[in-house]
Amino acid sequence: MSWLWGVVGLVLMVIIHEFGHFIVARLLGVGVERFSVGFGPILFRFKPKQTEYAFSLILLGGYVKLKGESLRDDDANQPDSFVAQPLWKRVLIVFAGPFFNIISAVVFIALAYNIGITTLAPSVGKVMKDSPAQIAGLKKGDVIVAINDKPVKTWKQMARLIRMHPAETIKLTVKRDGKLISIEATPKAERVKDTFGKEVLQGRLGIAPLGDTVKLRYGPIESIQKGVEETIYMTKLIIVGLVKLIERVIPTSEIGGPIMIVDFAGKAASAGLGAFLWFIAIISINLGILNLLPIPVLDGGHLMFYAIEAIRGKPVSEKAQENFQKIGIALLLALMLFAFANDFKRYGVVKFVKHQIEQKK
Repeated sequence: MSWLWGVVGLVLMVIIHEFGHFIVARLLGVGVERFSVGFGPILFRFKPKQTEYAFSLILLGGYVKLKGESLRDDDANQPDSFVAQPLWKRVLIVFAGPFFNIISAVVFIALAYNIGITTLAPSVGKVMKDSPAQIAGLKKGDVIVAINDKPVKTWKQMARLIRMHPAETIKLTVKRDGKLISIEATPKAERVKDTFGKEVLQGRLGIAPLGDTVKLRYGPIESIQKGVEETIYMTKLIIVGLVKLIERVIPTSEIGGPIMIVDFAGKAASAGLGAFLWFIAIISINLGILNLLPIPVLDGGHLMFYAIEAIRGKPVSEKAQENFQKIGIALLLALMLFAFANDFKRYGVVKFVKHQIEQKK
């Protein structure tokens, strides 16, 4: 049932994004006619007051239907219609969706750190022959607790500090047989390609993890700080990755669609609630950034039109917007088909279903 976690994650992201548009519109006095999770045929709906809430068949997005979105709407001239609002209100309403996605990532990561995240401990499992680690005297079972007197709690923290010191002697504080000992080692300098294909110089000790795990857990204040720090870091990382993708530094085969998201979400869920929340945070940031791209139909496309309106002093004509939106729809459909094609190459429908059955067992 791990695929269910992927669906839950996708639906949650849609709700958060659309809720951003919804709540800001309502706060600014704009009527909301419909809040829909999903596109296409409506499976069920209810209307407690002014707004109709709907759940639709295709769960690859959602939408908020604002009152008087177009000048051609019958209620366009009413004071609570969207088109009747000043530019700054329209900008805030459109920007709110992506903003809520990114802010929600802070919350998810903070919750993950507060609940606890299970990750690899800095325990040495294998020491490579003739490696700097072997020369320095590291042994299987050693636990590296500090590097240059900086405490490390996870394998990731330890590896990051080692990579930062190529060909430099570092001090390792190691726990061995219940005692702390100090060992000096000089990581070998190696030229490797990073995530974005850029060649960088990194340090390598020549060790592999033992497989022990540690659970990181922080208090509320520290968790929020971590949430903010990690969200800023991942936002920068995703933006740079997007630029490198456009520059073809990162191959387009890395683009994934809903099947990959469902699979990754299932794996994250099996690793615990903390890992699942962390994964959802990454997806939420991705969704927020992608929606800010200046492509008609996306929020970024609307913001582009508003920027032109601010410069010209008058709105872009609805005819021009419609023509650009057709181009935007074509681009999005092409991207979705490409992402699906990558998913089918990566998994295949039969392989994916088989994988989900095996996980269930």
